[in-house]
Amino acid sequence: MTDRANTRVMGILGRGETWALITALAYTATNLLLRAAAVHIDPWLGSMLRQVPVFAFAWGAVVIGRRAEVWPWSSRFLGWQFAIALIVGGTISFVIGNLFYFNALATGGLGVTASGAQAGIILTALVAGLVALGERPSRQMIAGAAVLVGGLALIGLARGASVDGWLTGLAFALGAGASYAISNVLTRLVQRTRPTTFVALAGTSLGGLVPLLLIQVIRGGGNPIDGADAAQVLIVLAAGCFNAVALLGIVQSMRSTTVAIASSIQSSTVVFSYVAAVILFAESRVPLMVAGVVTVAVGIVISQLGRRPVPAVPDPAVTPPAGPVAS
Repeated sequence: MTDRANTRVMGILGRGETWALITALAYTATNLLLRAAAVHIDPWLGSMLRQVPVFAFAWGAVVIGRRAEVWPWSSRFLGWQFAIALIVGGTISFVIGNLFYFNALATGGLGVTASGAQAGIILTALVAGLVALGERPSRQMIAGAAVLVGGLALIGLARGASVDGWLTGLAFALGAGASYAISNVLTRLVQRTRPTTFVALAGTSLGGLVPLLLIQVIRGGGNPIDGADAAQVLIVLAAGCFNAVALLGIVQSMRSTTVAIASSIQSSTVVFSYVAAVILFAESRVPLMVAGVVTVAVGIVISQLGRRPVPAVPDPAVTPPAGPVAS
């Protein structure tokens, strides 16, 4: 592929930027579908259903790509310490984090949830990355975090969403973001030694779906979707499919552009989700709320532009995917 073909796809956006935009739109669709279902569906069931397409996507990529790192009998097996780290990370992200996320949507609305979760990811990552990985944040990342805090304060002053539990929703959203960030740190610990994107996603999705499925089997007396409304099940499964598309977009965007550019474009999810929530769900559009959401988005951009590039390490697989795994 020539540099020109790699740089320009749609005349304005390059290939990497186009995939980053697709990621933002896919995450927006995921958020809207989950928002439509969250008020009515059980959070445990919703978390499990959302995970099914992601699990299928990750393990499909592993099987098609013949990634031997997931099989204990292979000489290229990750090792039990790394496998356990991924499974634990998946449980933290896809069980605890998604439960928090569903509760945030149900109590605080999409505007509060999207902003709070993204803020929770970055603020937690600053601390966890320093403590667990020894990665010192740049001044730009610290400045971005400060802007994020300011945006959250504006959302708080705006009294959040058009539903009563906005403060509880914001707390759940921050908890979801913190869970995703902790999972990302565990994944990063593995990928610093064994940089295998789809294998990492397969491990974390296993750690998420299996406990959720077992819990639902117990709760449903053997039927994991006992008492579920068919329409709500389809909505959440569709959200999971868009989630899988977003994950593919992350991987593809990182192949053709920088982490900073891709992450900055993907952060538009916060604004897209809020605008759509105002139009479709009549969520709060008071000036302070609008200012808070925009400020959070700006803080995300600033913090991502301040990220230091991660040294590239060749993947031992035949067709190495690139880019970080996101929850």
